[in-house]
Formats: sequence, C-alpha cells, structure tokens
Amino acid sequence: MTPISHLLEPSRLLLVWQRPLIDSGRRSRRVIGEIVRNGEGETVFRYMSQSDDFRLAAGEGFQGYPAFRLARAQHDENVLEAFTCRLPSRKRGDFTDYLAAHGLPSDFSGSDFSLLAHTGAKLPGDGFEIIPDLAGIAGHFDLIVEVAGTRHQEGVDLGAVSVGDSVSLLPEPTNEFDPAAIEIVHSAGGRIGYVPKPYCEMLRPWLDDGRLSASIQKLNGRPDRRLVYLRVSVT
Repeated sequence: MTPISHLLEPSRLLLVWQRPLIDSGRRSRRVIGEIVRNGEGETVFRYMSQSDDFRLAAGEGFQGYPAFRLARAQHDENVLEAFTCRLPSRKRGDFTDYLAAHGLPSDFSGSDFSLLAHTGAKLPGDGFEIIPDLAGIAGHFDLIVEVAGTRHQEGVDLGAVSVGDSVSLLPEPTNEFDPAAIEIVHSAGGRIGYVPKPYCEMLRPWLDDGRLSASIQKLNGRPDRRLVYLRVSVT
C-alpha cells in the first residue's frame, strides 16, 4: 500500500504494557504511563499509578519500565532518550526499510515524538508499546495499528483477506471484556479481531461521526499466529 500521508505530531504519548505470551489466555494492553512534552520542549515521564489499568498490570506481573524506578512517580531526566533508544538510528542505511514496514514515507521528517507514535517502538519480548494520545488531535491523520484478538476469533478466514481490503469498524457495547470495544469485520473473512483496547475510547467520537475508516495494511506472522495490521484514517 502507499505510505500514509497524514502524520500525527502529538504532544502526549501513552506507554502500554502487555503481559508475556506464556499461555493461551487473553491478554490486555494496559496503559501504565504517559510521556509528555511541556511548553518548554522538555519531556517528562509519569507512571499512572492511580489508574485501573496500572493496578491490573501490577496484578499481572508488571514491575516498571527498566529506565524508571516505580518508587518515583515522575521522571524528567533523559526521558526521550530512554524511549528513542528503542528505535533504529535515522542514519542507518536500512532506516527507510523500517519506515516502510510501518507505512511511513521514505522522506519522513517528523519529530521523535511522531516517530514513536507511528511505530510503537516495540521490541521483542518486553511487552512495551508506545501509542499516541489522540485527544485534541485536529484534522486528518492516518495510523497503523495491530489488530487485537485475531487468534481468538472462531471461523475467521484470513485466506480471504488481502492487503488493501476495506473493513468495517463496529461498536460492540455488549462485549464482556470491554463495553467500549470496536470489532473489525471483513466482508469475506468475517470478524478478524478488535481495535486495540487503548485506542477504542479515543477513536469512538470519529467513528460515531462517520469520519473513521479502515483497511488492511499488512499481513504477517506465523501460520499459527497470524498478525494483521490495520490502516485507520480519520477524515
């Protein structure tokens, strides 16, 4: 597919944690912290220790982000560096391949905040991911997200799903795990999964206004654990 053209430039990012994949049980993405740029261009990190997500994460084994002690609620030294180290250097010869893998243009010139927002800065095995706070974002934007829960869908036919196919995004208020859930339905493949939980409430206003659309961006992963990535667009 063509690279996304409407880039995000957020002032707040959310740090998400998901417990390790050690069994076949359901896993939820938990928002456990925030990365904020203040008006002076400084970046701070705060654990959201009073939130329900944080408490649930703690019960699932969360022990803090390695660079920042849990005993301290706010950190303001070397914050951006602690997260951009999860990204490849822009000077690397294969950096354009990294951009392409995340649906970004080869001439990407956005800030490190924008790059973190669009790539998630995921590393194998540690369960952390960075997502943008979409509150207050105005105008058009495109975002690539990994479809959640695909392996739990009965009767899904990913063989009928192709890159570029449009999908429907449907609220599912009766969902037993999350009343804010948004299911993703392909016309031939059936329900292929859900919008990741941390995005649902943020995207719901645009969905209700008819300004949210989505299509298949990428398919990869192992035969026993297919990964589906969605291109979400707000117009």
